[in-house]
Amino acid sequence: MKVSGTAVANGVSIFSAFFSLLPVGCCVFPLALSFLGASGLAFASSLMPYRPYFIVLTLISLGTAFYFTYRPQEDCAPDAACAIPKVRRVQMVVFWVVTAFVLILLVLPYLIPFLLL
Repeated sequence: MKVSGTAVANGVSIFSAFFSLLPVGCCVFPLALSFLGASGLAFASSLMPYRPYFIVLTLISLGTAFYFTYRPQEDCAPDAACAIPKVRRVQMVVFWVVTAFVLILLVLPYLIPFLLL
């Protein structure tokens, strides 16, 4: 059974989205929960030692998404989604929006001390 490129790209996108949210769990969620007065901050802050691993997995996922977004489409059937330029353009725009969001979330923990002054 041959796996289609679209299925692989969708799987990598979901994988990338999952790992892009993991660094948020140790840095942004505790701050947001503290503003809401919610408990469970100890659990969220316990994820902090794993932050470098989450960041590496996020960057690997973004690199994989970059590869699948910009690789040449060699075996694209005329009626497939990859043959429609508008769909490719939407994929690229969504990729760059997600990448910008992830980079903001990765930098945010270093900016928080300056924002709370």
